[in-house]
Amino acid sequence: MKKSRIVFVVALAFAGVSCAASNTVGNVLGYTRVTIPSNQYVLVSLDFNNASNTIDDLFGNLPTGSAVYFWDTAAQNYNTVAKLRTGWENSGTNRVQIGAGAFIRLPTGVQTNVLLSGNVPTAGTTTVYTAIGYSLVSYPYPVLMSFTNTTLAKTAATGDQIALWQTNSWTIYSKTRAGWIGAESLEIKPGQGFFFQAAGSGSADEICPSYTID
Repeated sequence: MKKSRIVFVVALAFAGVSCAASNTVGNVLGYTRVTIPSNQYVLVSLDFNNASNTIDDLFGNLPTGSAVYFWDTAAQNYNTVAKLRTGWENSGTNRVQIGAGAFIRLPTGVQTNVLLSGNVPTAGTTTVYTAIGYSLVSYPYPVLMSFTNTTLAKTAATGDQIALWQTNSWTIYSKTRAGWIGAESLEIKPGQGFFFQAAGSGSADEICPSYTID
């Protein structure tokens, strides 16, 4: 896969949101805008709640020849859903789950923006699932988060790895007995998916952060 130059822009519609554990809960709309260059792969995630997070609903405006690649955790390979002249294939009803991720590729000669929008999640915790081998996951809230501050990083076993799609290749960090060496300053952006490699299946309950909304 070729590396794409990605621009993430996150917007929250209005102030007043807090997590369900507090006294005030707001229903705040937001979006992440991702710039996708021509004929390149971009790894994205969805950080918002929607009535339907299907490929057709989220990526319906992508041009013919586009494709979305889901990671099949059980089979440890990709499932591809293509945009035809008649629309998305039958698998266009597949859902993009919060806490997961997917690759998007556009055809040659086309560049566009994708808006991933919905309600800002306010649940006290959101579960991110991992499995034996590779899982395509994300931090499930629309904020910039230090990776080592996530529950996923803190509960990872020695030997677990994280892989990010950067600079035309994968950048990989491993959990050692001394911690996540080299990943101390790593930040996960809103809308950014990544691979997590583990020796066993598990889950991490990520705690809702304190949102700062302009």
